[in-house]
Amino acid sequence: MRYLILGSGPAGIAAARAARQMEQDAEVVVTTEESAPPYLRPHLPDVVSGEKEAGAVADPQGNALAAERIEVRQGKRARRVDAARNRVTFSDGTEETYNFLLVATGGKPIVPLALMGCPGSFLLLNSLGDALRIRARAMRSDASLVYGPGYLGIEAARALRTLGQQVTWVNPGLPRFGNPISGEIEAKITEKLRKNGVRIKEGTDIADALDLDGGTYNVLTTGGETIRCQMIVVATERLPAVGFLEGSGVKVGTGALVDEYLRTGVSNIYAAGDCAEVFDINRRESRINFGWRSAMKQGQLAGENMAGGNKLYIRNTEDYFGLLYGQPLPERFK
Repeated sequence: MRYLILGSGPAGIAAARAARQMEQDAEVVVTTEESAPPYLRPHLPDVVSGEKEAGAVADPQGNALAAERIEVRQGKRARRVDAARNRVTFSDGTEETYNFLLVATGGKPIVPLALMGCPGSFLLLNSLGDALRIRARAMRSDASLVYGPGYLGIEAARALRTLGQQVTWVNPGLPRFGNPISGEIEAKITEKLRKNGVRIKEGTDIADALDLDGGTYNVLTTGGETIRCQMIVVATERLPAVGFLEGSGVKVGTGALVDEYLRTGVSNIYAAGDCAEVFDINRRESRINFGWRSAMKQGQLAGENMAGGNKLYIRNTEDYFGLLYGQPLPERFK
């Protein structure tokens, strides 16, 4: 049996290890567009702030993959799934076959349309490479603007302020795809950011960005304000990265639609983590995953089910809303 897993995040790695445990003689292959070994994405703001080195955010799940005979192929972005032939085509022109496929490709940040007209003006906070680029730019600048709601926006503003940056956080409102922070906690953390010197602009959005000299930008808000900065960091919510599934037969809503076994409408294709849209049988609604803990649980279950586990996914509310990997968010702002 050959299990092909797209994505080396928590869901993908957990699925690979679960499939190996269920079936010792199977071939298990993980492909990822990343060039770095598996790492803990929630710790990226700590890389920006310098509180952690890049090597310190490695995912412990990834340490023993070679010993477990799980092959990881880096620098491979999925472009097309041919479900009829059990084949995936990648952007480098190569192909991989499978008996069972897991889509664990995570998400991609939503970039404000207003910034698209000013290419080069902003940096995303989405990968380890992004975090290193933001830190390098911050060491050469004084003023930053952070755009994004919720957890990621808060953490990016905190990290840059830790570096001594003059930080303006533009918070457009609640995330559309899962808000893991209660209103009370977010209000307390926001107040602590403000007391620490972060300028906070709530309930407004970016209307335009003007490049003044290749290193300084005027950001215009929908509230009529002009904010001058030397770096714009987009630390916003992520949409499931599932565009490559078009034409595959896998149904897509916001994410890849899966049942309570994390199986798509194509019987040998599963999805887990931030790219999956899971129907919550308790709340009678669909949800996109948020957070390391629940992505890992989904991946493990999907890996077991691909190998015949036939187990139901029952989401724990705490996993989704509160327990991010590592130090609880409120503790970081004491």
